[in-house]
Order: sequence, then C-alpha cells, then structure tokens
Amino acid sequence: MAGNPADQGRDFDRSPENLKAILRKTFRLKEFRDNQLEAINATFEEKYVFVVGDNGAGKSLCYQLPACLSAGVTVVISPLISLIQDQIQKLTELGIEARTLSGDKGCSDADSIYQQLSEEDPIIKLLYVTPEKVRMSDPLIEALQSLRVRGLLARFVIDEAQCISQWGDNFRPDYGTLNELQQDFPGVPIIAVSGPIAPHIQEDILKRLQMTKPQVFTMSFNPTNLKYAVKTRTLDRGTDCITWIKEHYPHDSGIVYCWRQDDCDNMADSLNKAGLLACSYHAGKTGEYRESVQNRWKENKCQVICATIAFGMGIHKPDVRYVIHSVLPKSMERYQRETGRAGRDGNVSHCILFYNYKDYEDLRYVISRVSCSI
Repeated sequence: MAGNPADQGRDFDRSPENLKAILRKTFRLKEFRDNQLEAINATFEEKYVFVVGDNGAGKSLCYQLPACLSAGVTVVISPLISLIQDQIQKLTELGIEARTLSGDKGCSDADSIYQQLSEEDPIIKLLYVTPEKVRMSDPLIEALQSLRVRGLLARFVIDEAQCISQWGDNFRPDYGTLNELQQDFPGVPIIAVSGPIAPHIQEDILKRLQMTKPQVFTMSFNPTNLKYAVKTRTLDRGTDCITWIKEHYPHDSGIVYCWRQDDCDNMADSLNKAGLLACSYHAGKTGEYRESVQNRWKENKCQVICATIAFGMGIHKPDVRYVIHSVLPKSMERYQRETGRAGRDGNVSHCILFYNYKDYEDLRYVISRVSCSI
C-alpha cells in the first residue's frame, strides 16, 4: 500500500504505555484482550487488517482507539442504523467525537457535519456511514476526497464485513462495491471487522475486498455465564415464549428473534396482551420508530424486543437476561452472534431455541426457491 499522509506533521505517542493509558482513561478498560494491541499496531502501520471475533470480544476497540490517536477522520461503514446509533451513543458517553450521515439526517445536521469535515483540524474522530451513502452521495464523496488530499482521511473501517459474503449481494448490493475504495481513495488504510465466520467465508471476503496480504487477527470470547437450551415448540410460538419468560424473567430485558416482519409484530402483540411490555423491530418500521424503540429498550422502558436481523448485531446492553429464537436460525454463525447479545454484564443469562420440524420444512422450501432462481 502507498503511505497514507494522514499523520504527516502530527506527532502522536503510540508507545505501549500511552496506548494502555488511553485504554484506561478514555475507554475505561483495564487491560487489552488477546490480539487487540496487535491489531491496533498493525492499523497504525497502515497495513490491511482483518479482525474476526465473537460478540463482546472487543473488535470495535481495534479501530476506535486508533481513531483517537490519528490525525483526521476515521470513516466507519456499517450496514445497520441501529448499530450506528448505538456506537455513537457509547462513544459520546466516553467523550469521543463521533457523528453519522445516515439517511434520516436533516439538512441542517448534515450541513453542520460537512462544515466540520472541511475544517483544518476536524473535531470529528469517527464518521459512521452506510455503504449506500459512501457509494452514492456526491457531497460525502467530495468531502472524503478533500480529507484525503489534505491528509486527514485516517482510514476506512468496514464493519460487519460478514455481510459482504454471508448474506449475499441481494442484502446490500453496495457492500459488494467497497473494493472500489482502494481505487477511489488510494493510500488510505482499510480495516475490516467481522463476526464469527468459517475459513472459506473469510477467504471470500478478502477476495471481494481485494485486500492483499492482510494481517488477520482472531478474537475469541466464550462467556461461561450463558446457558443454552433447545426446547420443542408448539404450533403457537407466542404461547411458548410467554410461558418461558414469565416463569424465568418476568421483569428483565430480553430479545425474541423471528424470521419475518409480520412474525415480529404478532409476537409483540401477543407478549403485550400477556402483560409483557414488548416492541417490534424490523426494516419495515420507519427510522424514527426504530430509534425510539431502541432507546426505550436500552432505558428499560421496553422489556422485550421482537426483532428480525435488522436489529443491530453489536448493540451494547449489558443486562440482557435472555435471547429467545422462536424459530430455527438460518446459520450457526448467525445464531452465535445473536445469542452473544445476552449476559454481557457477566451474570447468568439464557439462550433458548424453540424448535419445530416445520422450521426445517420452511428452510428447505426457501433454499429450493433460491436454487431455482439461480
């Protein structure tokens, strides 16, 4: 890779001692986890970096800490608005300047951000955008090119990189074009971050992003406080979930995953009728509604989120006592990521999978339909 001019004229102390001091003072963490410091150092060396790890393993720190010690702006490309909002809220609480140019930003908010990006020394350290925004917004592309020319585009981060391969081009087509960043912004380092993936998917992601000779860092996080169980489901999904929640966690926070948007709405209705304060969350809701639901859940004003995969994969809420899958998940990797949302405070939490043979028949039907369309 060509050298990135982002750090020219700026002298940052990147010694292990100072990195650890920032870890404690800014991020309020005591120690680096396995491979975090190594990934951070590789990012500073402007190499291609690929970080793979479970939920809660500390992948985000591998680019958030370098952003604090780099001249200019780190641009994070993320697929889910809910995940972006959660990250920005957390960074703001830590005193780190983070902004987003998501699609629901008003003109005045966007103009303010663009003005800050044009400054000689932008105060924004992390700018979160969707893949569609970074590929289709002329004002954003112009702002990023200006940052690059001025040596203030520190790096690109491709978050949730498993979406590039695992979910296919139909999920978010613009994810498949992110390899063009290297041609459009030559010399700017790239770090990709992914949840747990199989080796062949990792190879596919690196190939699609055209990341040659990357340094790959794997982070494991095996919480012993999570208790897994598979239970036979009756034909009434709502009744099973209600019975289990009321028996084990009638007043605690949890998540119920569903396949379809209608399933989320119906599940939330059933839970509410049973006296459990539940909200539905899926891509069919407006951005304003989803943000409101997310905030209510984090503030414990909503007990249960009934969600599809549209609910951000990395949202941090420490006291999630249970994650229920009302139907069979579509992959083990997805199941691992979604159940990893429970028990981040270290206390005992449960991951319940309700299974019925009809789930298998439904999945087989979906696979057959996809195969016929290829």
